[in-house]
Parts: sequence; structure tokens; C-alpha cells
Amino acid sequence: MKDIITNNITNTMKNAGKDAARKFEVRGAILIGLLLIIAFCAVPAVSAGAYTGDATQLWEFKKNTNFIDTDISHDDTFVVTGGVIPKVYLLSTNGNSVWEADVDGAVNGVSVATAGMYTAAGTKKGGLYLFDRNGATLWKLTLGDNVYDVALSSGGTYLVAGSDDGCIYLYKNSGEQVWKKKINGNIYGVSISDDGSIIAVGKREFEVSAYDLQGNRLWSKKTPEQVLDVDVSPDGSVIVAGCSDGRVYVYDREGNLVWAYNIRMPVNGVSASIYGSYIAAASDDTYTHILSEKTRAEILKVPSLAKVRGAALTVTGTNLAAASDDGTLKYYALPITYTPAPEATPEVQYPNQPTVPATAASAVLEISSAPSGALAYVDNVYKGTTPVIVTELTAGTHSVTVSLDGYSSYSTQVELSAGRTTSVSASLAPTAKTSPVTVVTVIAAAIGALLICAAVRKYN
Repeated sequence: MKDIITNNITNTMKNAGKDAARKFEVRGAILIGLLLIIAFCAVPAVSAGAYTGDATQLWEFKKNTNFIDTDISHDDTFVVTGGVIPKVYLLSTNGNSVWEADVDGAVNGVSVATAGMYTAAGTKKGGLYLFDRNGATLWKLTLGDNVYDVALSSGGTYLVAGSDDGCIYLYKNSGEQVWKKKINGNIYGVSISDDGSIIAVGKREFEVSAYDLQGNRLWSKKTPEQVLDVDVSPDGSVIVAGCSDGRVYVYDREGNLVWAYNIRMPVNGVSASIYGSYIAAASDDTYTHILSEKTRAEILKVPSLAKVRGAALTVTGTNLAAASDDGTLKYYALPITYTPAPEATPEVQYPNQPTVPATAASAVLEISSAPSGALAYVDNVYKGTTPVIVTELTAGTHSVTVSLDGYSSYSTQVELSAGRTTSVSASLAPTAKTSPVTVVTVIAAAIGALLICAAVRKYN
């Protein structure tokens, strides 16, 4: 009898231990399932293509070609690109196609003037083209066998071109040649300041140089490798050169090397914002690298799916156009701060210069926000990231919208007067964060539920 009682007690204790272990397993499985559900439900949803790193992609333009170059007009209203297919494409900065024009060969270089009044292109068949605002050809010249690059002053008064015949050419928009300078070698890159007072030249033969509007050489510097592209900051204070060894060189107006940066892969295109505060470098490594003058280092990498051939910053540096080998032109808002610039210097005037029609006094709109970095729209047309200065607006009533991910949009109507600057400041209120339901969330929840069900069945 004693043995029976002892066995019963032992069995009862074993069963109790098994039940306790089983309950522990069930509770553990339930806890794991719940944690899976909670963890995955906390993952935020991301709209495909909406963000690339810290740069916000606003739109993309795609053709069955290899884009080689791009440029943005001084007033941030138009973007031009071209590539292997013998066509030039002009778009508005909100991504709408404006016109496309045929040329005689693959496009090497493009440039667009303020308000899209003039667009220039150079081709691999030696063609130099100037188009009007509607895409009609104003004139075409043949310069050697290959026009590598072209650049317009901001108003389109002057056009500079570089060719494989070793010459730099300067033309007026009428087609009249101002001068031709023989410097030998292959001129891969040319650029001109907005006022036309300084011209930069980059050669395959390891050299970057600067000229004034009368064709006088101001200075010349040797580089360790080929200069693939050059750019002059809009105010003419900085000249940037991108080289085949991945180095970016930054010179002041007098030719002094201010700083340099090594990307370690060929730099196909460069662009400088006003004062040279920000520099974009398009590279073979499939990135556009954004460099800061303040830190003299890279602050942002904007990825592409192929080698990036051309890059262009807006005057303020708050927007970027990137043209790549896969036939894609992408336009971004960059999360950087813009320091307002002084009034632009008028273009230098010389005898017999063609008259550029004067425009009536326009209104200026300054848009800021708290926090900054928001997308600003005027009359539903994207104008940049805050703070931003919008010029060339007509007098009258305009709508202003400011939006930033995670904040409520701000909209208002503003009355603008010709010749005056009006300011709009948007205070953005944070929106309540919600946990979005994504495919990943649903799968995670299903796995968690199955674990719980399996554990309950096992216990029963």
C-alpha cells in the first residue's frame, strides 16, 4: 500500500512537471508570435522610389538611350538632356516634356538659358546647335569632328564650345563668332559664369584653365589626369574640375587651388552651386556625390542604376538633375541649406552685342518653413526645397503649397507686386504616426498566429 501511494505521488509530480513544461513551451511560443507581430507592425512603409538616401526623387524621365549630359536653367524652370540617340530633350523642372529636337549625331554636351529662351547642344559629328524656346533651330555650325561640350551664359547672350580641333569658340546668340582660341588638345569641358565674365576650360591633356570674355587667358593649371568636365559657379567665384582619376579640384577665380576631394572613380560631370557652397560630381561608380565647401567632404551620395554621366545643381544647390547610362534622367530635392545670395551682376556688355529683349519687372517670392527642407510649390509647380527664392513671377495672386513627409501640408494665397519681394513662412505641424499595413506585416502576423495556434493544439 505504501509503495502504491509512493508511485501515485511520483506519477502526479511527473505529470505536474510535464504540464508545467508544456505550459512554459506554450507561453514561450505565444510570446514569440506576439513579438513577431508587434515587431513587424512597427516597420514603417516606404513608397517605392519616393526617397533615395536622403535625397527625395521628384520625377524621372526615361528614354532608350544613354544620357551623356544635363543642365538646369539659372531660374530653375527647365532641364535639358541628351545622349547617344541624336535628340535633345527639354523638360520643365516639374518633369513635363516641353520639346525634343533632332540633331546630326550623338549628343555630348547641352546647356539651357533662363526661362528656356535658348538651348545649346554639341554633337559627336562636330555639330553646334542653338535652339529657341520652342525647340526650333536658330542656327547650326560644324566645328571639327567632335564638339565635346557647350555652355550658355544665364541669359543666353553668349555660347562657349569646346572641340576636338583644339579650339575654344565663343559666339553670340545671333550666331556671330566673338573669338576662336587655338589651345591644342581635346577640350572635354567648358563652362561660363552667369554674367559671362569668366570661362573655364578642361582638357584631356591634363589641364584646366580660365579665360575672360575677350579671350585672354587668366591662368592655367596642370592636373595629374585627364579633365573630363569643368563648371563655373553661377557667381563666377569658383571653378571646379572633375578628373578621370576620381579627383575633384576646386579653384578660386584667380586660379588658386582651394581644396580637393577624391571619389576614386572617374568623375564624368561636375556642377557647382552659387559661391561653390555645394558641388555635384557624377561618377562611374553609379553615384552622384554631393560635396560641401564648408566641410570640404562628401555629405551625400545619390545612387543610380548605371554610370552617371552628367549632373547639374540649381543655383542654390537645393535640387539636382542626374543623367545616367541607362537612359534615365532623375530630378531630386536635396536636404541641404541655402544661404541667400546677393543680387546677380548683370552680364558684361560689349560693343555690337545683340540686344536681349528687356522683361517687365517681375515679382520675387521667398518661401521658408519650420522645419526647413520642405517641398515648395507655386501655382502647383515645384520650385525647390525651403528656404527657396522664386524669381520671374508675375504680379497678382498666386497659390503657395509647402509639404514635408510627416507633417501637415501648408497652403495659402499670396498677392505679389512687380519689383518687390514677398515672404511666406510656413509653420508645419507634425502628423500622428500610424503603423501602416504592408505585405511584410501581414506575413509576419500570419506566422505569429500559426505559432500560437500550434502551441495551443499541442497543449490540448
